[in-house]
Amino acid sequence: MKPHLSNTTGTLAALALALCALLASGCKENKKEEIKTAADKAVQATQKAVDKAQVAMSNAWSDLKGYTIEKKADFTAGAKAMSSKLDAQVSELRANYAEAKASARRKEAMEELKNSRAHYEEKLAALGRATADTWEAAKLDVIAAWDKVEAAFHKAKVEKE
Repeated sequence: MKPHLSNTTGTLAALALALCALLASGCKENKKEEIKTAADKAVQATQKAVDKAQVAMSNAWSDLKGYTIEKKADFTAGAKAMSSKLDAQVSELRANYAEAKASARRKEAMEELKNSRAHYEEKLAALGRATADTWEAAKLDVIAAWDKVEAAFHKAKVEKE
């Protein structure tokens, strides 16, 4: 089983913070430079992992977009798998979210994420009921709803407290 991106990101971020703490704690100058280099590498590795995951999710949608009604179950399974991956990232985002301290913009972004996620689930459920005549429209609705979820997620991620 592949590790979740959020676990990898969290581990690398913790490593980077630990290395920075060591750097600030009064190590010898040459050790500080080694620690700074290691921290920079950890940050770069985290960004590469995030970029790779975003490309993989984009490629997954590209693959799913061409599915016909005959591959309805495969499309639905793929959409749910992508949804699960995003849910892990959303859980991490929510864990770092303190509503009492959140700005109005952050609260709005988190609410938009919640609403867009619910809308996506509705469209995914409708896709399960799609017929040959309604398949293309239902599939496009799911894709459009997913795009809104991703946009809301990125907005919520940017709107820090």
